[in-house]
Amino acid sequence: MKRRQFTALGLLAAAPLAFAGTYPDRPITFVLPFPAGGSVDVFGRAVAQHLAAYLKQPVVVDNRAGAGGIIGATMVAKAKGDGYTLLLSSSSTHSLAAALKTNLPYDPEKDFAPIIDLGYGASALLVADSLPVRTAPELVAYMKQRGDQNTFGSAGIGTIAHLSAEDFKLSTGVQATHIPYKGTSLAVQDLAAGRLTFLFDSTVSAQGHVRTGRIRMLAVTGSSRLAAMPDVPTMAEVGIKRLNPDGYFGIWAPAGTPRGVVLQLNAALNDVLKSPEMVALFQQQSVTARGGTPEAFADRIAKDTVQWRAVVKRANIPLD
Repeated sequence: MKRRQFTALGLLAAAPLAFAGTYPDRPITFVLPFPAGGSVDVFGRAVAQHLAAYLKQPVVVDNRAGAGGIIGATMVAKAKGDGYTLLLSSSSTHSLAAALKTNLPYDPEKDFAPIIDLGYGASALLVADSLPVRTAPELVAYMKQRGDQNTFGSAGIGTIAHLSAEDFKLSTGVQATHIPYKGTSLAVQDLAAGRLTFLFDSTVSAQGHVRTGRIRMLAVTGSSRLAAMPDVPTMAEVGIKRLNPDGYFGIWAPAGTPRGVVLQLNAALNDVLKSPEMVALFQQQSVTARGGTPEAFADRIAKDTVQWRAVVKRANIPLD
């Protein structure tokens, strides 16, 4: 577990809000349910830093990794609904978890109050630089020659990386065995060492891995190429059609959080998304900001849940 505190030191000009009286009058905790270094962590720490400046209260980042994000999400679901414990996560803990699991320790819909849809990012198809392929079609041909000897990794069953790979298998007809890890960074290490055939990772962290020279990015799942890597084609450009949505990054409070607090946080975070620093970060990481109302975020969660359930059913992934 890693903790880090951000204080409001002139990062943004705070605007007074009166939705929730004196809220906040003490530090807020951002629970990030994945390890440090991944996409959720990158954006979580940046958002925490700017929200602290806006609200003029410290925001403490608390990484509670494990079980594909379920451990951290459970912590927030069971926390007091007072606006001082928030979850910043991806669709892995909500839409994907709802599509895959029947025994979750929380109800993704009833146990949380959606605050804001921060945005969405594409995923990248990655292979080791040592693998004798240079394009996604070459990877498909290589994997078909190997039959059932292929493997792919992810940060756990039900994560976006896992289902993106299952979707890739369905779309191309290749075979591969899933190897779940406790974190994407561990899977990337095995990929670079040649112990995995491929994996999917968010473009946020994938770009950093590629710059090491040990990992190659063959394609991205978004609708357009990455500004930072314009030579990498989209999956659609190489003829691979996908089922799954791009997902989302969002922030939730525990159910029962006062409506005024939810609205205050939503207003603050919508302004945070407009800050020059956050706009630059989103552009750098090829992530599209969304923002909007809590209701719009709730609709997004419900829509993505339906789409992920379709992927799970088609891939014959057993429900847990």
